[in-house]
Amino acid sequence: MYNFMVQAYATYKGLFYWLSWMSYTTNIFGGPIVAVITYSILGQFAFSMEAARYYGLGIILNQMAFVIISGITQAYTYDRELGTISFFYTTPANRLVNYLSRPLFHLPNGLLVFGTGLTTLWLLLGIDFGIMNWPAFILAVLIAAFSVAAFSQLLGIFTIIIRDWTHAMVVSTGILFIFTGMIIPVESFPPALQGFAGVLPITNALSAIRSAISGTASSAIYISILREAIVGIVYLTIGFLGFVFFEKVAKRNGTLERDEI
Repeated sequence: MYNFMVQAYATYKGLFYWLSWMSYTTNIFGGPIVAVITYSILGQFAFSMEAARYYGLGIILNQMAFVIISGITQAYTYDRELGTISFFYTTPANRLVNYLSRPLFHLPNGLLVFGTGLTTLWLLLGIDFGIMNWPAFILAVLIAAFSVAAFSQLLGIFTIIIRDWTHAMVVSTGILFIFTGMIIPVESFPPALQGFAGVLPITNALSAIRSAISGTASSAIYISILREAIVGIVYLTIGFLGFVFFEKVAKRNGTLERDEI
């Protein structure tokens, strides 16, 4: 456990470039507040109060995904850019422990973003916390953060290869924004796209969160939470296999500086 925590802290502290007070407060607090206000007001005046809350919750998850994906993928990019991953490949360190430690300190950032966004939505539009299914709500939020982090771990492998985390971040957050029900209801898509949405992170968790806020019984929510957890585990597994495979390719080619890797 000690080695796990040391690796998690070292990776986060050394490879996360948003730890200055300006960058951190802007991305964790300022960005979510502005985004929630913007989309909530748009929904309120263009449609209804219900639509405003619907959009607001979607944007909260969008901002949480943005922070987690950006934090994890940039760490993978800088790991190669700074040459630190080369040293890791020469050690007998446990690859699974290192892989699982990387997203640890990014998860609280995502939860802070969610809390900031939900507070803003409550102050702006009001949320009846009295009818909320709190156990299902809390579990759904935690599983959503885990699922996004697992998805980010998979993206991290590609950012090592292409050496640019922004491309992976922009494409992935764009896909999640369109297909996971943040703004466009998943039910409005053709069946094939609904199936695609179901295997993306956030889709099932967002549905569970919306249901929990409206007071839906746990028995009708936990199946969505379970699906989200399975999606996260699958992404985490595929990402680890890619992490190990990339190391083998790098060692076979003899360097991490070749563009072909």
